[in-house]
Amino acid sequence: MNWKSVLTWAGVGSFLGFIMAVAAYSRGGNENLVYLIYAGMLLGALLGVRYPIESRASAYAFPLGFAVTSLLAGLWMVKPVASNDVYAFLAVVMAAMILVGAGGFFDMFLVPLTYFGGFAVAMLTFKGYQPLQGTEGAVVGLFTLGVMGAILAFFAVFGRWAFTAARNIPRR
Repeated sequence: MNWKSVLTWAGVGSFLGFIMAVAAYSRGGNENLVYLIYAGMLLGALLGVRYPIESRASAYAFPLGFAVTSLLAGLWMVKPVASNDVYAFLAVVMAAMILVGAGGFFDMFLVPLTYFGGFAVAMLTFKGYQPLQGTEGAVVGLFTLGVMGAILAFFAVFGRWAFTAARNIPRR
């Protein structure tokens, strides 16, 4: 079993579950639809076992999105967190993704989807936790970490790919 494929497919599945939950919630208003994120993650993991793909960065982006979001939420439960702390977490995401690098174009374009999938799973884990929901700016900071983290993770692996490609261009 290729665990990188399982993590990549689980991240894509949880992202698609999030998209379906948001689309269905806006029409019906049923809060139980958010569990489509878990269903998508499970279905994605099963697809990863059945249909393995070669990935590197997208496999690390899913647990990174989950871990960074969970750590920031846990930190917010203990002490007030300023916006510069959110930016420090974003810097960690970018540095980690630069170090990992993408395995190819497909892997590079799956990175923001899998990162956001990990973020969605972490946010669902803390759903309804009142001390976190009542803290000023906590949810906005976590969504900033999720959305900007996905964008910066893509640009980090794209930047590493671009520098690697530029290094391979022969000099005159």
